[in-house]
Amino acid sequence: MSKKTKIHFPPGKSFFRLCKFSKELSDLPKQSEINFSADRVRFVTPTDMIMIAKSCLQRRRKQRDETHTFSGLKDLTYANNLGFSDALRLKGKPYQQGAFGGQNYIPISSIARKDLEESAEEKGVQLGDEIEARCLSLAAVVSQGRSEELRSALQRSFREIIRNSFEHGEANTVFFCAQHWPRLEKVELCIADRGIGVRSSLESGKYNIPENDLEALKFAIMPGVSSKAWKHKKKKSAQKTPWDNSGYGLFFAHHLFGNLGHFAIASGSNALYLNRDRFNEFECEINGTVVSLSLDLSCEQRIFDCLNDLSKKAHIIKNRLGVKSLDIASIDAYLKSND
Repeated sequence: MSKKTKIHFPPGKSFFRLCKFSKELSDLPKQSEINFSADRVRFVTPTDMIMIAKSCLQRRRKQRDETHTFSGLKDLTYANNLGFSDALRLKGKPYQQGAFGGQNYIPISSIARKDLEESAEEKGVQLGDEIEARCLSLAAVVSQGRSEELRSALQRSFREIIRNSFEHGEANTVFFCAQHWPRLEKVELCIADRGIGVRSSLESGKYNIPENDLEALKFAIMPGVSSKAWKHKKKKSAQKTPWDNSGYGLFFAHHLFGNLGHFAIASGSNALYLNRDRFNEFECEINGTVVSLSLDLSCEQRIFDCLNDLSKKAHIIKNRLGVKSLDIASIDAYLKSND
């Protein structure tokens, strides 16, 4: 067993480096002590904070006898104010969260399934209604008052991503963080869980059974793909509810954010990253699922055009590629065409 090892946090703003960090940390043989250093970090995003914390906690659960120390965190004032050091679960909480929400940000926060179910039962509403209500603040930060149409569309999208974590990922808790940078006219949101992951979820379905984590991610972002959608179709009309999953949540997200910012999803040993210019596949090691979204708010007309196009686009692609007959080659061709 090696002696003390120093590992640097990724310097920021690179989903590829975050994925690489998660895999290298997971693959590292057991050490007597690891010092995690933040001295190369100058700028952090919600995705940076959540994925770094998640990777470190995964390592702690995997190698419980290792000693983990941290250096350089005192200089990350912004990150610590938003709960980064708290998310790392440092002993004694030396750099506690100091900011608790505002017009331009939401600190690292959580939603527990148990709390949602209790609140929904108390109000006499369905679980999806309660999740949607909780997504209002997320949508408000991301939309930044651009329009009620955008806020409403984002609220529905975030609702579906969080529902995926609870219903398909079987997670008990979902974590999220959001930040708007007014000068850049850009906003970023990260949502994560420690559920069973995308592949295990789709393996419980009737169609689109993936052979690996990468295939699972590609299936998951296509319209109509859901491990539970076929069960919805089997129900009698009187038994159906507005919250039965139809498999459009991640398609909506990857199309909107992928065209107007970035969309990234990581689960298990693989990750996908899409923006207007490229589509990438990365190796990683993520227990559960992480979804990272960013949006350029500088051109409102592009946002409205994309929103108006979404419903039609989903039905065209679903009809063209199918659901039961959907294959990886067709998905790859679609993703690389930037259609």
